[in-house]
Amino acid sequence: MLFGQTYRSRMLALGFVSFVAMFGAGLVNGQIARLGAPGENFWLIYLALLSVFAIGMAATLPWWRRLDDVQKSGHLVSWYWGGMIGGVMVVLGYVAATGIASDLSRGAGSVLVGQGAAFAIAWLIWRWRLRAAAE
Repeated sequence: MLFGQTYRSRMLALGFVSFVAMFGAGLVNGQIARLGAPGENFWLIYLALLSVFAIGMAATLPWWRRLDDVQKSGHLVSWYWGGMIGGVMVVLGYVAATGIASDLSRGAGSVLVGQGAAFAIAWLIWRWRLRAAAE
């Protein structure tokens, strides 16, 4: 079996692999964003940042495909796919245009972190309220 004996252990392992992949993508993007002066080669840097982010998102697909419908619904309702991906694309655009240390990039990054925290809180509340008695 993949990663473990139970559904829960497999999902935890896949979630961990997804987190590590996205963390790695963030580290790589941090290095890419520092290439050249801010705004220099905007489209090249922006496309490189988006490409690494897309690879990171692709690494989360095994986890996503193994979720049951109720779990997927919880993540979708908690504003996962549309809001966070769109937010990351905007932040990466700011970073590519103004550099990683600009006030605009840091502010946009802070907003994205806040949105991620709000997603996590909403998901945890959803998970707590809808957990089955057998769990």
